[in-house]
Amino acid sequence: MAMTTPQTPTATAAQRRVWEALSLLYLDSACDGEHARIARILAASPFTLSQLRTMLLHQVHPVLIGNLRSVAGVWEGFDPHWLADAITTQRARRWRWPDRWCWRRYARQQWAVLGPAIAAERTGSAR
Repeated sequence: MAMTTPQTPTATAAQRRVWEALSLLYLDSACDGEHARIARILAASPFTLSQLRTMLLHQVHPVLIGNLRSVAGVWEGFDPHWLADAITTQRARRWRWPDRWCWRRYARQQWAVLGPAIAAERTGSAR
């Protein structure tokens, strides 16, 4: 039986912009003032609200939640190349029940703020 290695999916520019915007939620600093800016970036993306929520919960969150739990986490910003590599590597792995599944509360709380803001931003820009 031949063994095949999973191919790492490549990220599009639009995915990278979304990941970089969502990564602001995981800096070791207050993100409350960033929600409007993040919502504008996400509203301008080609992704549906459902796709954006999936990107937050299943792509960005598993990679970056450890930063919020670190004593000395990153607070200036994540390197965009490292972020894209980390997310694409994580996505290429065989799915298993995530160790950090129970830690998704933070991501859900952030989505409760971002989801309506993105919808409002898209409605406002459609006028």
